[in-house]
Amino acid sequence: MRLLQHSVRHYIGIAGLAVTTLIWAGCVSTPPAPPPPPPSPNASNISLIPLQIGDSLTVYLTGTPGQAIPPSEFVLSGAGHINLPLLDTNIPAIGKSPHELEQIIHDLYVPKYFTTISVTVTPGPRFFYVSGAINGAGVGGKQLYTGYVTVLRAIATAGGFNDYAAQRRVQLTRQDGKIYYINCKKALKDPSLDLEVLPGDKIYVDIKTFWETMFGR
Repeated sequence: MRLLQHSVRHYIGIAGLAVTTLIWAGCVSTPPAPPPPPPSPNASNISLIPLQIGDSLTVYLTGTPGQAIPPSEFVLSGAGHINLPLLDTNIPAIGKSPHELEQIIHDLYVPKYFTTISVTVTPGPRFFYVSGAINGAGVGGKQLYTGYVTVLRAIATAGGFNDYAAQRRVQLTRQDGKIYYINCKKALKDPSLDLEVLPGDKIYVDIKTFWETMFGR
């Protein structure tokens, strides 16, 4: 009986030591790194923004078995069509994003000309424009578009408002001619009013009127 009790106590002690060891290991081990945050829903992917008149682009066709095709460079003007080797059709590019254009070109080549091909459409530098009552003579005007940017950030990049700026009525003109007016004073407090700027957009900061200067409106 004593031998049985001793064996039971021995096994209980071993089990307790094992549990303690596991708990201690869990306490000192480095926790797994948290997953990266999801991308912002407002973040613009340049490859998803439609191409416009004046944009430049390069089309790369790779992975063609036994046949190398040199890159094709274009500047979109007029109807905005592009022409590629072997294809007997004009491909409309205006209004298509680089990503959409890649799929269109791929489907024109496969399977009629090739069993497989990789298509990459790379847009050239794209710009937006800021003018009017901003700081820094010569700083404004043409601004390189590098990704998601709002009206307030675009103006800050171009030098910021000067003392004569009518911040409550900033004009944003899209390339299609649509005009929006932004009250940047309110947009500072409500980001939903701070519109996104796209390539080709023009921002104009007007000058305060006499009444706006006198009464702070």
